Amino acid sequence: MHSTPIRGWLKRLLGRDPQVAASSHIERGKKLCASGRLAEGIAAYEKALDIDRENAEAHYRIGIALRDQENFDAAIASYRRALGLKPDYIEAHNNLGVALQLQNNLQEARAAYGNAVALRPDFSQPYINLGRLCELMGARDEAANCYRQALSANVEPETFSHFLNAAEGVTTGRAPAAYARTVFDNFAAHFDHRLVDDLGYRIPQILCERVLGMTESRALCVLDLGCGTGLCGPHLQGACAQLVGVDVSPAMLAKAALLELYDELIEQDIAEYLAHAAPTSYDVILAADVFVYIGDLAEVFKLAARTLKAGGLFAFSIERAADDIDFSLRPNGRYVQSAAYIKRIAAEGGLSEVLSFEQTIRGAPGSGAPGLVFFLRKKV
Repeated sequence: MHSTPIRGWLKRLLGRDPQVAASSHIERGKKLCASGRLAEGIAAYEKALDIDRENAEAHYRIGIALRDQENFDAAIASYRRALGLKPDYIEAHNNLGVALQLQNNLQEARAAYGNAVALRPDFSQPYINLGRLCELMGARDEAANCYRQALSANVEPETFSHFLNAAEGVTTGRAPAAYARTVFDNFAAHFDHRLVDDLGYRIPQILCERVLGMTESRALCVLDLGCGTGLCGPHLQGACAQLVGVDVSPAMLAKAALLELYDELIEQDIAEYLAHAAPTSYDVILAADVFVYIGDLAEVFKLAARTLKAGGLFAFSIERAADDIDFSLRPNGRYVQSAAYIKRIAAEGGLSEVLSFEQTIRGAPGSGAPGLVFFLRKKV
C-alpha cells in the first residue's frame, strides 16, 4: 500500500482519492471490453494499476480480458495476482478454474471451482463448472452430489434440477430456458474459440451452404433459431432480404450484434418466438445445434411449419439416438433424437424430407458427437 504522505500527494495531484481514480479507469476498461475493444480495456486497467498496484479488481479484469484474447497463461497469472491480494475473491477463483480447464489442467481447475463453491454457496456458476468438469472426468456421482448441494442451497432450482436429471438418467421433455441462458451467458466469451477452433464445429456452414444450394433466391427471409454468437450469419451474406436471430442468452446475442449481419436479434425462448411469429413469414428456418436443449420436438416442428412460407426450408442438426427411442437426455445435459422420430414428427407437421445425412456435430469424425443433419420442406 502507498504510505500516507504518498497517498496525500497523489490525492492533491489528482484532485481526488487515488482509489476513486483507479475505479474510474476500471469502469472505463469494463465498457471498452464489453464493446470488444480488449486491448484498450487492458490499457485502462493498467492505468488503474499505475495508481494502485494492489487493486485486486484491476488484476482480475485484466485476467478476463486476456482470457477473451485466448492468452490463457497470462490470464491465469493475473487471476493469481488478484487472489494473492484478495484470497476470498470468488469470481477470481471461478475464472481461474475456467482458464485452467481451457488449458486441460483439470485437477487444478477442479480445485479452483471447489474453492469458489466453498467461499460462496449461493453462487451458481462454480457449481455448474465443477459439476460439468466432474462429468468430463468420469466422476458422475460427484457431479450429482454437486448439483444436489446447489439445490439444497436453493441456487437456480430449474437449472440444477435439469443437471441432476441428466446425471441420474431421468429424461424430461426439454431443458428449462433458464438452464440454456445460464450456460451460454457464461460460455459466450470463449464460445467461438472452444467450439469452432478446438472442436471443429461446422454445422452452421454446412446448413447454410446446402440451403443456398437448394434455392435460387438471394433475397431470403431467414430465421436463425438459437443463433448464439451468429455463426450462421457470415455464411448467408448477400443472400438475405431479412435475417432474424433468436436466442435466450443476452451475452450470446451481444456477440452476434458485433457482426452487424442480423437485421434483428431477439432475446426469447425459440418455442415462444415461433408461437407468436406471423404465419408464413420465413423462407428458411435454421436451427444449428439447438435441439440438444429440447427433447420433445413435436410442437416446435408444428410451429416451424406454420411459420414457413409454402415451399420453405427447415434445416437443422440433431445428436443421434438409436432408432428404438424417440429422444433421451444424456448425462452431459444434452438431448439426442432418433432419425425415425424426426421423420415421423416432420410428416405430422406437414414437412417433407428433402435431404438428410450423418454428420459429426463437433469433434473429430469417429470420435466426436455423432449426429444427423436434416433439410425439410413445407408442402406447397
